[in-house]
Amino acid sequence: MNTTSFLALRYLLKKKSSQAIHLITGISVLGLSVGTAALIIVLSVFNGFENLLSGLFSKHNPDIKIVSKSGKAFNEKSLRIEDISSLPDIKYLSKTLDQTCMLQYDKAQDFGIIKGVDSNFIHVSLLDSALVEGNLRGSSDPNFTWIGLGLANKLGVSLSNVMTDLYVFTPNGDQLNNEFSQDQFSRHPLTPSAIFSLHQDADYEYLFADLELLRKLLNAPELLTAIEIKIQPKTDISSLIRKIQLICGADFIVKDRYKQDEAFLKIMNLEKWLFFLLFSLTLILVSFTIVGTLWMIVLEKRKDISILKSLGMTTRQIKKIFLLIGLGIGLIGLLSGFVLAMIFYILQMNYALIRVPDEFIIDAYPIALRSGDFLLVSFTVLSIVLLASLLPTAKIREIKAIFRED
Repeated sequence: MNTTSFLALRYLLKKKSSQAIHLITGISVLGLSVGTAALIIVLSVFNGFENLLSGLFSKHNPDIKIVSKSGKAFNEKSLRIEDISSLPDIKYLSKTLDQTCMLQYDKAQDFGIIKGVDSNFIHVSLLDSALVEGNLRGSSDPNFTWIGLGLANKLGVSLSNVMTDLYVFTPNGDQLNNEFSQDQFSRHPLTPSAIFSLHQDADYEYLFADLELLRKLLNAPELLTAIEIKIQPKTDISSLIRKIQLICGADFIVKDRYKQDEAFLKIMNLEKWLFFLLFSLTLILVSFTIVGTLWMIVLEKRKDISILKSLGMTTRQIKKIFLLIGLGIGLIGLLSGFVLAMIFYILQMNYALIRVPDEFIIDAYPIALRSGDFLLVSFTVLSIVLLASLLPTAKIREIKAIFRED
């Protein structure tokens, strides 16, 4: 241990002559501990929600989804679907078409998104695992519809009421060229045969129907919105996506499960880092107590500083001593904060300290620790502490060396 580190450790641990210094130092350590723990906990809670919600979404997403780069519907002849389906790693390929529509059930009306699906769709998706009521009997009834739980509740749909149809109103015309006929909308009855629950957005917006029926209603026999694919087990999905992208060309985007929820993940990450910034600003306020602590230590050690200068130590070396004292305070607060965060994590995982409302799908806030968060928080806290330590050490320059002559 060199001289500067030895003196920094001694000044940090040695009993101070003023109780005020002890008090302010304790407040600094406590503030840093709470702030560090808060940063870790906030990041961990967002990690937990990200894992939970992305897991819910991706569970029912296809393994691979092909959409137009423009985000609009496209003509299926513009895509080499047969070449894609012939790839050995592809197990099932399903064509789908989304269309906003108006719905009427008895006297209730609402807007939703009707998704036309072919017979392969039930193999590509895991919709059967999300069934609340009914069965997926699309192949036996061309007028079938599977409706989201939220949308069914808003319209009052009952599968047992076989006498009441669900009417769907869709635009009647050429969707690719935005040309509509004189009769602007088609009206067609559908028979609800199943109610599903995927996640809130889908439950309140989507219903599924036969693809060919929807195309007929839209007067667009070759219109598609997406190609959804289920792959063979143990397939290298990254390599397969590259192959499909080469076949599709630059006009289409090939997405894996998680890229299909890219917008949601971006919003989650934005909220996560906004909260991280907010708590970091709080730590900056806490760091002012470190400024006060070091300032008082410098004033208390003026005589020692003068002696050190007289012995030949440079101002830069003495500044390093007090910077190390500040970093020592920060390190103690940082490690204490990590301990507090770990205790909270254990209690939350085992005893669910903070619960969520009853109508949510889980009982308590999810939480997930990641090693990268600890490194990020360490860098953030120690950087703030280092910057806070620079101001008090500037006072050292004004203290003169002591020279005595006999």
